[in-house]
Amino acid sequence: MSNKRRKYYINKSFQSKFIIKFCLLIALACLVFGALVYMFSMTSCTTAFENSRLVIKSTADYLLPSMVLTALITTVIISLAVISITLFLSHKIVGPAYRFERVAREVTDGNLSLEVKLRSADQLQIVAESLDIMVKSLNRRISSLREKIDALSLIAEKQSDKNQTSKEAKELIDDISREINTFKL
Repeated sequence: MSNKRRKYYINKSFQSKFIIKFCLLIALACLVFGALVYMFSMTSCTTAFENSRLVIKSTADYLLPSMVLTALITTVIISLAVISITLFLSHKIVGPAYRFERVAREVTDGNLSLEVKLRSADQLQIVAESLDIMVKSLNRRISSLREKIDALSLIAEKQSDKNQTSKEAKELIDDISREINTFKL
C-alpha cells in the first residue's frame, strides 16, 4: 500500500470540528494573555509623544491597540499552523478508523480473505492487528466447518438409499453448506 495520502479529509465533520476546537483554544489563549497584560498594566502610567504633544495615559490604554493588533496577527499565523498540523494528525486517527469501518462492512458481507493494512506511521496499529487476528480466526473456523460439512455430505450420500432420514439430513447439510459458503475465504 502506498504511503501517499490521496485524501486529506476523510471524515470532514470530525476533522473540521477537531481543527476548529484547536483554533478556538488559540484564540482564547490570546484573549486571556491580552486581558492579563491589560489588567496588570492598568495601575501604571506611560508618557509618550503623540503629534508633538506629551501625552500621559495609563499603560493599559497605551498598549491596548498594539496588543489587539499583535493578538490578531499571532492568532491568524498560529491558527494556520494549527490547521495544517491538526489536519495531518487527525488523518492518522481518522484514516485507520475509516479503514476499520470498511473492513467491518466487508466482514459483515462475508469476506474473510482480507487483511487490515495501515501506514506504518498511522495510529491504532494494535487494533488493526487485533482485527487481522479475528478475521483469520473466523476464516480458520469456517474452513474447519466446511471440511466437516463435506465429510458429513459424503456420509449422507452413502446412506441416502437406505432411508428418508438421510434425505432430511442431506437437505440440512445443504442448507448449512449454503450459509457457510456465503463467506469468502
